[in-house]
Order: sequence, then C-alpha cells, then structure tokens
Amino acid sequence: MKSIYTPSIIAMLITLTACSNTNIDLNSQVNLPSHFEQTNQAGATTEISQWWHNWNDAQLTALIEQALQQNLDIGMARARLAEAQANANYTVADLGPTVGASGGIGGARLKIDNPLTEGSTTSSNNNQYAAIKASWELDLFGKKQSDHDAAEAMVLSKQDQIYATQMLITSQIAENYFNINALQQRQAILQQYITVLKKLKNYAQGRFNAGQANANDVLQVESRIHSVQANQTTLTSQIDAHQRAIAVLLGKTAQGFKIAKTTKNLLINLPQAPHGILPSDVLARRPDLHSYKNQVQAAAAKLVSAKADLYPHFDIQFLGGTGRIDINSDISELKGWSNLISAGLSIPIFTNGRIQANIDAADARLKAALLQYDKALIQSLADVDNSYQAHFALTQQAQLLEKTVNQIQKTALNAGKLFQYGEKNLDNVLSEQINALNAQEQLLQTRLAQAKNLINLYKAIGGGWVK
Repeated sequence: MKSIYTPSIIAMLITLTACSNTNIDLNSQVNLPSHFEQTNQAGATTEISQWWHNWNDAQLTALIEQALQQNLDIGMARARLAEAQANANYTVADLGPTVGASGGIGGARLKIDNPLTEGSTTSSNNNQYAAIKASWELDLFGKKQSDHDAAEAMVLSKQDQIYATQMLITSQIAENYFNINALQQRQAILQQYITVLKKLKNYAQGRFNAGQANANDVLQVESRIHSVQANQTTLTSQIDAHQRAIAVLLGKTAQGFKIAKTTKNLLINLPQAPHGILPSDVLARRPDLHSYKNQVQAAAAKLVSAKADLYPHFDIQFLGGTGRIDINSDISELKGWSNLISAGLSIPIFTNGRIQANIDAADARLKAALLQYDKALIQSLADVDNSYQAHFALTQQAQLLEKTVNQIQKTALNAGKLFQYGEKNLDNVLSEQINALNAQEQLLQTRLAQAKNLINLYKAIGGGWVK
C-alpha cells in the first residue's frame, strides 16, 4: 500500500515547525530620564571600560589583570555559562528527530527422549534480527522552539553575569589597594605624631622637674603617645587584612602573600570624573542590566512554552526491521523484513488543572523577572547621581581641607620662628604641629573617600569589565 506521507507533506510539516519560534518584545515600564541631575560639573573624558589605567600605577594594573584571569568567582561564572550553553545545545538537539538501532542473535538446542521408542529427538535453531527506529515530535505550536529561545536567553544572561562579576572584582581590588596606600600614609603621619608628642613629653618633664608643671601634664602626654602607638599596631593588621583580601581575589592563598610597598601617593591628583554620561549610556553599558533583561526574555519564552501544552502534540514514528530464523528440521529457513510508519496525535482533554497551574507559575516568574529588571534599572540610575554628587562634594571638601592644612602648617612654621626669638613657648609650637598632623590625617581620609567614590562611579556607569 502506498504511504500517505509523501515528501511534499513531510516538507510542509518541517516548514510549519521551523516557523514556530518565540517572538517576544518586552520593555521596562520605567520611564528613562533624558539626563542625570548631577553631571553638569563633570570633567574631561576619561577611560571607563578599563578605568584602572587612569591611575597610571603598574602594580594596580597588574593585580587587576591577574584577577580577571584567576579570580574564582569569575571562574564559577564561566562554568555556569558553559552549563547554560550545554542546555541550549540540548534544546537544539531536541528540535530534531531521534534515530536508534537494535539487534540480537540467539540460539537453542532441544533434546526430547521418547520412552516408547527408546530413542530421542534432537533439534536446534538460531535466530537473528536487526531493526532501526526513528521518531520526531513536530513542534507545530512552538513549545520546543520556545524552550530553545529560553535557553539561548539564559546563555546571554550568564555571559553578562561574567562581565558583572568582573566589574565587581576590579572595584574590590582597587578599593583594597587604595586602602593599603592610605594606611601606609597614615602610618607615616602617626610616626610624625609620636615624634612631636615625645618632644612635648620632654618639654613637660622639664617643666615638671623645674617645678613649673605637675605630674599630670606628663602623664597626659604619655597616654596620648600610648594611644597613637596602639593605633599604629592596628594599622599594620589592617594593611595585612587588605593584602589577604587581594590574595583571595586573585585566587591565591593569603599566607605569605605580599604586595610591593609603594612610596607613590595614589590619592592625590585623582582622575577626573567622566562627563557626558546619559541614562541611555548606563543602560547600554551595565552588564547586570543586560543579564536581568535576558532573564526576562527567558521567562517570557518559558511562558510561551507552557501555553503550548494547551495544544495538540504531533509525532511521526518509523520502524524498520529484518530477521532470520533457522530451525534444524525439515522446515526451511525463515526470513523477512517489515517497515512501519505512523503519525500520532495527543490532545490534552482533562489534566485536572496541571497545565493551567504551570502557565500561572510561568506567568508569575515572568512578572518577577520584569520587576527585578525595573528595580535594578531604577537603582542603577540612582547610583550614578549619588556617585556624581558625592564626587563633587568630596572634591570641594578636599579643596577646603588642603587650604586648612596649608594655613595650619604656616601657623606651625611661624610659631617655630617665634619660639626661636623667645616669643612663643615650645608647647605652643608642638601643639600647632599636632594640629597640622590632625588636619593632614583628615585630608587623607577625604582623599581616600574620593578615590573609593570614583570607583563606585565607574562601576555605576558600567565600567570595569572586558570581553
């Protein structure tokens, strides 16, 4: 009998299957502003993608580049990408037919004793068979294609998560590095502090010996010296902690890890904040936003897949086989072959609400993904303005503190000259020097806050990752 599955019908089914793909256009409900409020005072254009080059520090650049290759969080993100890619490859394979083969060989020997004839009958047989089976579930309503689209969207999401992880790791390396630099500078300031306090102690001790001061004056200075020395010990442990943090970020054990001490002050002459940044630029640059958007696409495709379960399922089955049976008797060898092709149809009639429950769950996941994207977008826009405003405020604060330090240092210098001419006491001179050191430490902390905030600004606008 002539098969009804002619090549033209098969071709039509393939065409229908190929056309059943997911077409999704989902946009955020957030109204993107045309500009930021706090970018008017920004400076010249600077490098954003690899912003660490703006500091011109070879060791910082080397540490970050090493972290981009060896960091374990980035490595885990790459592994998750490989998993997502494998899942996507599986969905591609699931779109096509499956073909299998089977075969076997067997034999038997039979001996029957006949008590009537006091004889026996012996017979034997062997058999062989081989078969090939093919099946193909036609994707007329796009379920499998939607599953594939969801898997591809997750591949893109995982790729963007690698970039987002890079963005986080580069900022953490730089923050720890700048903390170390600031702590080393603070150590130098505290050492000067101790030197001045020791001079003040000697002066107080001399006055006490001369009967011009009491013992309490000496004890007060000694307590201040001990307090500063205690801070010095704490600073050393803080430096070591930041070095260990860098070691972990590099994927190394912390034991024995040290970075070279630099005499360069990385906190002065900071790079200028990038200017001309628009909300649309942030939307285009931020890999975490891209990742959330692709998760929305994946959730939407999964919803389409869930709805496809409402429609009939079609499949084509083919079975072809051949075999041979050889019996050791008067019967000649038996052999033959057969082919079977069939088309199947499955229609969901009553599922006790299972399909609809799955659709509702997929719809809820899509809504959650959309809300997550909107939340991340709103927060990212706020982060940019927050970082810009903090940048300008800290810059102004640093400028005022620089003037304060210069004025106090001049006052201390003048007090020293007046002391030489007998018009000032030594304690006045030393007190002015202590005031100058206090102002320097305050300025140092402000500059450190400037550097960290600048890193946050680069991160907020989507800098700090490489393909």
